[in-house]
Amino acid sequence: MKHILASLLATCSVGMTSMNAVAAEPPVIPVPKSSKSLSGAPVQLSPNTPIYYRGKNAKAVAELLSTSLKAQTGIQTRVTELQGEATKGITLQINPKHPDNNPEAYALKSEKGLIQIMAPESAGLFYGSQTLLQLIPDGKPQVAPVLITDAPNYPWRGMMLDVSRYFFTKEYVLRYLDMMAMHKMNTLHWHLIDDAGWRIEIKKYPKLTEIGAWRGKGDKRYGGFYTQEDIKEIVAYASARNITIVPEIELPAHTLPALVAYPHLGCFNKQFEVPTRHFISQDLYCPGKETTWTFLEDVFNEVCDLFPGTFIHIGGDEAKYSRWKKCPDCQKAIKDNQLKNEHALQGWMTTRVENYLAKKNKRIIGWDEILGAGVSNKAGIMTWHKPRTAVDGAKRGNPVVMSLTGHAYFDVAESKLEGEPPTAGWIPPISLKKAYQWEPAPKELKGTPAAKNILGASGCVWTDQFLHRAHILADKPGKGTSASEGYVDYLSLPRMAALAEVTWSPQGKRDYARFSERMKPMYQRYDRLGYQYRVPVPDVQIQRTPEKTYKLSATPPVAGGTIRYTTDGSKPTANSKVMHGSVTVSKVHDFRAATFTAGDKRQSLLFEYADPNNKFAKFGKLVGKWESGKVGNGKAKEVIFDATGLINSNGTYIITFQYTGGRERLDIDGIEVVRNDTVHVGKDIHHGFTGGSSKNNRYTIKVGNYETGASFKIKAQIYGDVGDDSNGMVLIQKKK
Repeated sequence: MKHILASLLATCSVGMTSMNAVAAEPPVIPVPKSSKSLSGAPVQLSPNTPIYYRGKNAKAVAELLSTSLKAQTGIQTRVTELQGEATKGITLQINPKHPDNNPEAYALKSEKGLIQIMAPESAGLFYGSQTLLQLIPDGKPQVAPVLITDAPNYPWRGMMLDVSRYFFTKEYVLRYLDMMAMHKMNTLHWHLIDDAGWRIEIKKYPKLTEIGAWRGKGDKRYGGFYTQEDIKEIVAYASARNITIVPEIELPAHTLPALVAYPHLGCFNKQFEVPTRHFISQDLYCPGKETTWTFLEDVFNEVCDLFPGTFIHIGGDEAKYSRWKKCPDCQKAIKDNQLKNEHALQGWMTTRVENYLAKKNKRIIGWDEILGAGVSNKAGIMTWHKPRTAVDGAKRGNPVVMSLTGHAYFDVAESKLEGEPPTAGWIPPISLKKAYQWEPAPKELKGTPAAKNILGASGCVWTDQFLHRAHILADKPGKGTSASEGYVDYLSLPRMAALAEVTWSPQGKRDYARFSERMKPMYQRYDRLGYQYRVPVPDVQIQRTPEKTYKLSATPPVAGGTIRYTTDGSKPTANSKVMHGSVTVSKVHDFRAATFTAGDKRQSLLFEYADPNNKFAKFGKLVGKWESGKVGNGKAKEVIFDATGLINSNGTYIITFQYTGGRERLDIDGIEVVRNDTVHVGKDIHHGFTGGSSKNNRYTIKVGNYETGASFKIKAQIYGDVGDDSNGMVLIQKKK
């Protein structure tokens, strides 16, 4: 085996150059560290193709590969231990003397009827097998001659799945792990506990799941939890795919279900209910009671037994101290421990948890708020909204994982296009390009010893929208779970692929245009696996011609797909014209296009021309549009506009109604803004209008007590003065 490995790696070192042409890169996500096309015919796969394995744990990887090949190609291969050397088939071999000592590194060579994958450990073999699966073209069981050497740039490549706000079945969690594995992601941050539900069975405290896992009453009762047997199965499934699960056991905030089940854990023994609407509860664990500590230690004992990984996530974010300030037990704890204030009490609590878990050979990781809470430099910091904490934490010696809201919060939409599903809107959309074009390690750390403390990044799929918009998103009785699961698929893909490349591939190897090319066959894999991904919108290039027409060009962003278009402003369908290269139109404003996947089974949202010279930009950002027939006719009608994400902090906001067309002007009798559909924020009641001229068409709202993640709606009383044929825009800007 030694001389085979030497030959394989020697070949790899000859002639390796950076790939500047799209065609030179193999269709692999994430892009490998180095690759080289070899001469010769493709290696053909057939039922006679053997999969040989050699080395510790190599058999399990070989069996997984065989199963995946059967699902992908229909070919049933045979798995057998390698005796001597192979000249045909597929070999998976572990060599502890592999020149790259990264346990996830691998080398792959396909040539002359033989596919070889070698790695220092089984993790590398597994990732080599994932690369192999991507090298097989759709419908062609063959692998082109190629040589790849590869290893990840960061050790933490993660996704967070929130199962507290909405419970997902064990089967879907396993499916999500498969989704992660195909992208070479290796850490699932499992958000098991929040105010909306407790999802992990704790045998010593059965009420946590008997009561705390459920919300609502009667036919609206909803919830679920994972038994410890479920969790053992999920952990084992993840481990076989080189994925570590980091459970999140929140404290001191986001723990209302525990207080519902066991009221004595709170400050005043008050009985609560598990909320059916999203909000950030001010009721926290009471750290001043020893009974709280008995509970926490018992819970962590069972959690540590279930999850073999190093880290336990303890949350630590968004704690409001109003109850602690009035609690005699908390105030006594502050005095007895000579603490400055309630924030210091949270730090004392966090440190006590950290020290307890250290005795069980575990380390804590928490949101970036815990950095200022007195934790040791062994505590992990998950930076989400304060990028400076990544720099400060890394310099201090803390391991840091980047989950930045601007790049990795996948519960927000990719765009503001019409047709996007309901998503979080308190931050701007995160397009696929934005999810791709960033680097986890802050520039300030470049070239410093602290840079190694940036472990990687994690994408977050929060599910609080199932609380805000349960009537739209939640699974309907008797209809299965495909709706909710499809929603999470849509939010995750293809942005998970972008994050995978950000965390696996060196920055110098990453290029968005080449990534987009390599994604084309990946979308076919998603289709084959039944993933409900977001179909990419056509990237239409517009060029003004000397004849004062418009030349529009685009290529399908999905392998096997087409771009269909219309020129009359209507929505393209499977019967619309196919765009072959380019088309020329006289009126660009009426052009619409959409991507259709193979067989026209699915389509993207619409591409439509956006005027870069929007004359109303001075009034702020677009909230929404009112349309003819959807406003009152001579009498006020309530029309609701979603301002979630545009109202993004406390302050004063100006809302402007601007007419754009129609026979009637728009009259406005006033507006009201509400938070989370029910909480009154403010009103501005006065009459205004906008049409050929405008008067008093701007409305002022002052926002206080802003909550991260909250939704905001503008309820407007509007109508056409003598009919309902009126169109226009609602815009918003924050007063400086």
